[in-house]
Amino acid sequence: MPEPLSAPEDARRAQERERLLTVLRGIAEQETLRLHAGRSSWGWWLDLASQHGRYGFVNTLLINAQMPTATDVRSYRDWQAQGRQVRKGATGIRIISLRGNPRPMFDISQTDGPPIDTPQAPTPAEARERLRRLAADRGFQIDRGRGWAYTGPPGRLISIAPELGERDALIALAHQLGHIQLHGGPVDQAGEGRCGCHGAQRVEADSITHLLLAHLGLQPEGLTFPAVASWAGTDPRANPAAAIRNLADRVLRASGRLTRRLSALPPPSIQHDRHGRRPGAPPPTTSARPSATDPERHKDDERPDLQVGVEELAELQRAAHDYFTARRAHSWVPAYLRERGFDDETQIQWGVGHAPKAWRGLTDHLRGLGHSDEAILASGLARRARNGRLYDTFRDRVMVPLRRPDGIIAGFIGRRPDGTDGPKYLNNPDSPLFRKGELLFGLYETRDHIAAGARPVLVEGPFDAMAINTAAPQQYAAMAPSGTALTNAQIRALGHTADLHKTGLIIALDGDAAGQAATERAWKTLAHLRGSVEAVILPEGCDPADILRDQGPDALREALQQTTPLADLVIDAAITRAGRSLHSPEDRLAAARAAAAVIARLPPAQVPHQVARVAGLVRTDPATITQAVVEAIAPDAATARRLADDDFPLPPLASPPTHRHRPADRPRPTSRRPTKHR
Repeated sequence: MPEPLSAPEDARRAQERERLLTVLRGIAEQETLRLHAGRSSWGWWLDLASQHGRYGFVNTLLINAQMPTATDVRSYRDWQAQGRQVRKGATGIRIISLRGNPRPMFDISQTDGPPIDTPQAPTPAEARERLRRLAADRGFQIDRGRGWAYTGPPGRLISIAPELGERDALIALAHQLGHIQLHGGPVDQAGEGRCGCHGAQRVEADSITHLLLAHLGLQPEGLTFPAVASWAGTDPRANPAAAIRNLADRVLRASGRLTRRLSALPPPSIQHDRHGRRPGAPPPTTSARPSATDPERHKDDERPDLQVGVEELAELQRAAHDYFTARRAHSWVPAYLRERGFDDETQIQWGVGHAPKAWRGLTDHLRGLGHSDEAILASGLARRARNGRLYDTFRDRVMVPLRRPDGIIAGFIGRRPDGTDGPKYLNNPDSPLFRKGELLFGLYETRDHIAAGARPVLVEGPFDAMAINTAAPQQYAAMAPSGTALTNAQIRALGHTADLHKTGLIIALDGDAAGQAATERAWKTLAHLRGSVEAVILPEGCDPADILRDQGPDALREALQQTTPLADLVIDAAITRAGRSLHSPEDRLAAARAAAAVIARLPPAQVPHQVARVAGLVRTDPATITQAVVEAIAPDAATARRLADDDFPLPPLASPPTHRHRPADRPRPTSRRPTKHR
């Protein structure tokens, strides 16, 4: 045991602890205000919560503010219990424990030890089955309009619109489970689409949906959230920050209870019927009868687990591309794209096509080529309606092919006409051929320009990529993640074509708040590159496609030349978040530490420049910044470990969503925390 401290030393440490608590609370308050102001989105916070939510709302913000790349944060003792050792000199991530003390935690990237076993993520169909059994465990039945009568207790039926696809049905079911946990029962009835609630109640249920899908290892796509101020209020007297914290903590508690219960259910190997009951178990108080007119309704009506080869899937995409391009010339697409700055030659070069309005035009065409309904469903080019018939996934949209680096068409991006309903962009669902998080639109098309020295540019959407490649094809090679956050897999794919450590790259995302936030998030994926990584600050509300359409190619080329080092943007954002107005010494200290945490991850050659730059920004001497950088790289590990042995917060939520981080050959600890903390 450590020796007792003298009274003066104890008082000094208590003063330091209070000072650190003040800094931590200030950082959390600033981050909450950024959420309220829209500078950070609610979806961004939910991504953090899916990783760190078990430590509470405030600590999710603190963890990200200190280490944006953190993925699995635990105490020093917890990592020891998992057979992993915190590296000597690792910087503790300070959070606030349940007892109100600042405590150091460590990310998995700061540890060494046995490899981590990560279970394979389930398919949407498998995830829906798990959620269906969770609903049955709570005494609720599922209805997807398949001719089954329900005579059970009122309010114990969850209705899912039958026309929803597999992923949308999964989202709808998770949404209803959120209502069940928060409000005691579902509130959205059949006929209202995916959901019918509004305001804060909608935000709560959709937030739980996001966290449930993340817990299952699935991408929470298709969820959108209104501006935080629209449900938290704007009157300072109503304390919007408290409203945000309260709603976030309700969401975290509810999702934690659901994920713990989901983990406690019998393993999937135990078969259940379509209502979530074990074989032979009597129905509780319900009676379900198949429709006499539709004897096949007991089968899944969405994309089944099909053994369709990659070669046939590729053939289906090629046939669909031929179908779309053959119909472009006689549609509204050519005139629309010419208005946006893309002439007919450019449209042909990029393989642009048109998906007609007809419900089954492509499906019937593919059938005529000899493809089965099962293969067409597996390709994602068609979906199944309530009556069992297939209908085209893409209707009345501009269609651009999304190719793999070898040129094979993996899927499509379809853009709806302006002023019409539906998602602005629509992609194929994932399949063995199409993995959206691994593909970059434009990478194949620009490979020759990259080889000739064009600098890679990352943009948001396909039209943005086409705009830059139209305006300056010799200088820039633009490509787009197309609806996903930039992933390591996409950067690896780009790295096979371009030597990014030499060429570097440019980020040119939209000029609105969401685009700026996405530019900052890209830093997590790009920080390791030794080449110059720069960002283009576009006018607010503009993207490259807008500039080409409204101002022409010369203006777009000029905009691309106005670059700023991405590290500058990230450091400046960290200073703004942590340092507020920089008026007080505490604010400047918090800003210096936040900036130092970013500088510590830079390539060594960039550190001196950033130290001098940050010293000027926070109005202090370079030695102070240098000391903060040194502490960020090699802190007093002994002190961190001693504090780590005192107390750590008891997680209010389930463990990280996709794995337990326990070596297969190591026994589970009997108790992870002292009894006094329970």
